[in-house]
Parts: sequence; structure tokens; C-alpha cells
Amino acid sequence: MIILKRMLLLIAVLGLAACDQANIVTPTNNSVSIEKPVTFQIAFTGSAAPTDLSIQLNTVDVTDLFTVTDVNASADGALLADHVFSGRNIFRVTAYNQIKQVAFYYDTEGPEIHILDTDRDALTVTGYVSDPAGVESLTLDGVAVELGAGNAFTTSFVDQPFNTFVALDGFGHSKTTEIARGDNEFNGIAARLNQGGLDFLVNVLEGELAKADFQEIVDNIGTIKLLDAGIFDLNLTVTSLNLDNIDIGLDVQDDEKIDTSLYTQNFELGVSLSGRVWILFIPVNWSSGATIQMDELYVGTDLLLDILNSDLDISLSSTTVDHSAIAIDLHNTPNILNFIDMLTSAVVNIIAPLFEDLFITILEKIIIPIVSDFIKDIPITLQLVTLDDGEELMIRALPTYLDSFGNGISVDLGTRIWAPNPPAGIPGSLGSLYVEGETPSLGSTTPDGIPFHFGASISSNVINQALHAAHEAGVTTMDISPGFYANATPAGIAVYTPADSEIDEADQIGMRIEPASAPYIKLMPSDGVAGVFAWYDVKLTFDLYKAEWGEYRTLFGVTFNLEVPFEVNSTEDGFLSIGIEQLPTIHITKTDATGMIVLPPGFINSTLDFFMPAVMPRLAEELKVVPLPRIYEHTLLMRDFWIAGSGNNNLSLAGDLIPVSVTAAATAPETTVEDVVTEDVTVKVESVDANGVVTSKAVTVNNGEVTIDIDGLNPNPDLGLLEYRYRVDGGGWSIWKRRDEIHLSRLLAGNHTVEVCSRTPLLKRELSCPVVEFTTTVAQ
Repeated sequence: MIILKRMLLLIAVLGLAACDQANIVTPTNNSVSIEKPVTFQIAFTGSAAPTDLSIQLNTVDVTDLFTVTDVNASADGALLADHVFSGRNIFRVTAYNQIKQVAFYYDTEGPEIHILDTDRDALTVTGYVSDPAGVESLTLDGVAVELGAGNAFTTSFVDQPFNTFVALDGFGHSKTTEIARGDNEFNGIAARLNQGGLDFLVNVLEGELAKADFQEIVDNIGTIKLLDAGIFDLNLTVTSLNLDNIDIGLDVQDDEKIDTSLYTQNFELGVSLSGRVWILFIPVNWSSGATIQMDELYVGTDLLLDILNSDLDISLSSTTVDHSAIAIDLHNTPNILNFIDMLTSAVVNIIAPLFEDLFITILEKIIIPIVSDFIKDIPITLQLVTLDDGEELMIRALPTYLDSFGNGISVDLGTRIWAPNPPAGIPGSLGSLYVEGETPSLGSTTPDGIPFHFGASISSNVINQALHAAHEAGVTTMDISPGFYANATPAGIAVYTPADSEIDEADQIGMRIEPASAPYIKLMPSDGVAGVFAWYDVKLTFDLYKAEWGEYRTLFGVTFNLEVPFEVNSTEDGFLSIGIEQLPTIHITKTDATGMIVLPPGFINSTLDFFMPAVMPRLAEELKVVPLPRIYEHTLLMRDFWIAGSGNNNLSLAGDLIPVSVTAAATAPETTVEDVVTEDVTVKVESVDANGVVTSKAVTVNNGEVTIDIDGLNPNPDLGLLEYRYRVDGGGWSIWKRRDEIHLSRLLAGNHTVEVCSRTPLLKRELSCPVVEFTTTVAQ
């Protein structure tokens, strides 16, 4: 039987050798240079160019930039220079139903620091330094660090807010890496409320005043002495207040003020008049009701904005009253002309200060509280966030500075995000990646000149502190099992498992992901993405349960670095959402294959290649840990994002304010699945024999890649396009974004479901989301 297997494997290898192939000539694998590649070359061994040729450079399809003939494909390096980044680059070619790739290094920076553990009791930090050009030296806070094998180190450190590594590589490139301790507070969020956002508040205020009960205000005015003129005295008591056709104005000034105005028509003030009149030296008590009426009334004031004790403070200044002619209708008066004239004159004299006091009270009791709630909802005094699996994070974002310019209000927030109760077993951390630079205030428009209602600039330091806190809380440590991913079974991994492997259908698979350090983001201007999500020194352990063992046993462990482009949007409950939909670039740094079953390298590589695309959306969904400034009973619909600030160190988001009540009353959209296109893909499967000889063969995976074309019924097309999100096999939801198709690859074998949902520009979600079903099988 062994001889037969070896013969079959030999035939398979010879068959593969006879197939047409595309081989990458330049750049060469693992090459290192301080210059970008001069040329990119691919050689074809077939009689004709491949019909399925696809060329990718760092997740960007660059096929159209190549000149293709029957024998090769080539492109001048200058054409692809914009897609080559400092550090590790991946050049991938799909041709003849096969995938080939090389990694090459464009080395312009100094070495990378990897922190594996930190002991704050002993004040020691353990890690290593990596650089493709080699590492010449390392210092920590100005003190030289001794490097061991593999550039590893264990050294003491000073427990201070910031620790600074400086490393030098073989090309003479130096890199400074600054780490911020977890208790740092960053002035890292700048919120911006433009005039368009305040206009939403006007509708709220007008609605509140239209239905307001002014009786409490009226009752608190008390009795006003109008006259004490000898022959008669007179007192006035306000009994009712009526405002019609209310019009409110809120205009931001450039001196931390909001010019506030209230205009009303058909103003009526009900009053009660009482006093004594001396007639023929006889005192007569007198009382009458009266109605004071004006066709128009205008009240103006300034709302002064300030920060007091880390909170927003609002007060009044320069209140003025302007009105049309006053008409007084006395319901019952003595028939004495000069008395009526004096009475009218007395009422008119008291009206101006009465109106000012009255409307100051309305401002203080009704308008200012709503304006305050509207603006004061931006900071977060202290908030405990409990994630789906019980992990806890504390978030605080308090105002430190306020300014108004360009018809908008900017508020800078001092932020801190931390894990209050870190679980045991998480490796110690020195802190989060820190990059020097101020967080800029937004203007009244986006860089493209588009106005917006509300927005925020968020420093990468805040995002990385939040990711660090999530890691300490246990978010990034996870188990993968059939409960986590339904296709994580022996049948599911058949897409890359040889038929004669020792993993049987009745066995159970378990995996553990245990990162040594927190993920972090690097912001960079790019088309459609916000930057790169990096996750280094992540250990994945593959466990197998067999009935005859009666326990899970470890088959292999692998440590890897991962980078993947990410996108952003805002969640409906006020957080930054990170979207990871592209395939990650994975670099395996260490492999432990000393388990109970001998596994070929291809099996280990494929485990990462097929499982991580399912893990990343789940992780991204859990990383809802960066708070966005919020507005009272309004939700932010993000219209645009861009990278801003010195060193491209800030992420800016801007969009529209959508009242929660409008969302609740809006019509829901409907998603339609226009088409589902499945493709069969060829996958290389490696086998290892009893002598440890590794061979490979190609298998066909039916429905291995799927493209779902989507559209939808948008009840508000005049307001913008629908946004869609999806999830595969009940996993993590993707980010909300405008899209017309969903492309899936790296699918394990088995039945799959893809749920697709839409939401409108009014943030109204679909009520019943369609589900696409298909089955991925392996043809041996």
C-alpha cells in the first residue's frame, strides 16, 4: 500500500510539473533593497499566456499595468512605485489556476521592536528586534541593550509615562519607537459641530417650545408693583403665556458665542391687575383681567461657551427685546379716562424688563438645557463598556479646549481607554504605540470642499491605546471551534488536507489564538482604506481530539505577523468601527511542528490562510472600543473619512446628524440579490510520507470563490446610496459601506450562508435580510 501511495504521489508530481506555470522572475523572494524594484517580471512556461492572469501588489490589482505576451508579463518599476511601501511587500500572481507569490523588502526604515512580555514588578521587558537588513544596535531610554540570538533581549526599564527604543539596521537606518504607558491621557480627539448640525437643533427647540407648558414659569414671576401714585396704586400678576409661529435662530460666532434669537407672532400675555382707586376721597378696591398682545416679538441673546472643570459651560450675555406696538385689552376698568391712560402707560413701562426677565427664564429653563444636552453629550465622563464575551473597558473623554471659527464649534477632548479588570494569562505589555503630533481641528468642509454637520479627528494614539486596552481585557485572545466557526471541522479543512492524512472525519478540531502583544494601526493616505491593521507575534495552536485519545492534543503551533488594510465607519451607538475585508498578508516567524501527527509545511500555511479571513471580521467586530463624540439624540452617518495632521497621524470622519426619531419613523430598505457567481479554484495540497518526504498535488475546490451581486430598494434615494454589510456562516459582521458586490475566497468545505443587510442614509436598517446559501466541496 505504501509503494502504491508513493507511485500515485510521484505521478501527481510529474503531472504538476507538466502543467503550465507562471513563475515570478523579479523581484526575487525575500530580497532586500533600499530602492524600489526596477522591473517586475513573470515568465510563462505554457504555449500561450494564461487566460486567468491576475497580478496583485500589496492587495492592489495591477494587472492592467503589465505588458503581457505569450511568454511573459512585465512592468517597469516606475509604473508600480506608488504601490510599493516601506517594509515587507507581497507580489502575487494568479495564472493557470495556480497562485504564486514572493515577498520583497523595500527597506527605508530602521528595525521593528517586538514586545513579548513585561514584568512591572521586576521592571523588565522581553522582546526582540527584526529587520531584513540586520540589526546593529538597540537602546532603551538612551541605555544600550544587549542583543542575544535572533536579536532577542531582556532588559530593565524605568517605569515612566513613555519609554523610547532607538534601533539601527545594517543599512544605517535608525528608527525610534515610543511606547505610551496605559494610564496616559491623550488630547487625541477633536470634535467639530458645524452650523449645519446646529440647524438640526433648531427644529428640536421649536418643537419643544410649541408644546411647552409655560405655567410653571408664569407662576414663578410673582406680583409686580406697577404704580403707587397717591390717587391709585396698581399691581400686575402674569396668568398665562401664548407663543405662535415660533422661529429660532442659532448662529455660531467666531468668539465662542452662539447668537441665539427667538421670533414669535401673535404674542399674548394674560395678566391680572389689582389695586385701589380713591374716588371722592373714598378708597375703592379694584381688579381686572387684561390681555397684552403684540403682532411680533423678537428676543436676542448670546450663549457664551466655555470649559469649566472639564465640562462644557453655557451662560447668557447681552439679551435684547424688540417688539411691535403693544395692545392692552382691559376686561374691566373704572370709567375714568385719565386712570385708563395712566394704567396703560404703567403697563407699557413695565413690559420691556418683564419680557427680558420672562425670556431669560424661557432660555434658562427650556432652550439652554436642550442646547447644553446637545453639545454636552460630546464628552464621555466615564463609561464602562462590556463586550459580547464579558470583556470590560473603561472609557473617558473630557473637554480640554473649546474654540469657534468658520461657523462651527470645535471641542478638544482628553481621552483615556483602559481595561479595569485584566484577566490572568495575558502577556504583560509596556504600553501602546505612540507617535508625536497634534490632533487638528476640522474646518467647515472636508478636504474636497464638501460641507458636513458633525465630525471628529482621532489620533492614532487614541486608537492604539484602545486596541491595547482591548488586548489587556482579553478581546484578542480567542478559541476557534465549531461553535466559533461552523466549518472548523475535518470535513471543512478538506480543501487543504490530503485524503490520506491522519485527521479523520470523526475527530474534532480546536485552535487557540494567543497574541503576545496588542494589535495596532498605521494610518496612511490610500484609495479606499484608512491604513494598515498590524498584529504581530500571534501564536496559533492547532489541537485535535480523537476518541481513542480521549483528550485534545496539540498538533502544531505557529507564530506569525499579520498585516491587512482596514476601512472605517461609525456605529449607530457611537463608536468607530474598523472594517477588515481584504485578505491579510501573513508572515510566519516560528513553527513548532512536534505534535503527535507529522504535518507538512503546506498544511500549516494553509491553516492560517483559510482560517484568518474568518477570524478577522470577528475580531474587528469586537474591537468596537474607540468612542466617537456624540450628539444628543442624534446619530452620525459618516459620509467621508481622510487622513490628516502632521505625519498623517490622525483619522478624520465627517458626516450628517440623523435624529433618532427620524430613523425610527423612516421606511426600511430591502436588499435584492441580483446574481451569485461561483468559481472552482485549484488548491495545492501537500502530503508527507512515513519517511518525511513532502509531496504535493492539485485538487479542485468547487465553489471555492463566490461573488454576490447586490442591489436594493432605497426609500430615500435623494439623500444618498444604501450601505450594506454582510456576515459569513454567522461570523462577524463586515463594516457598513456602499458596495454593489461581495467577493468571498478562502472558503472551507461545507455548507455556507451569507447574510446581507442594508441601511438607508437615515440609518434605517433592513427588517428582514436575505440569505445566500451554497456548498463548497472538494473534488479529489
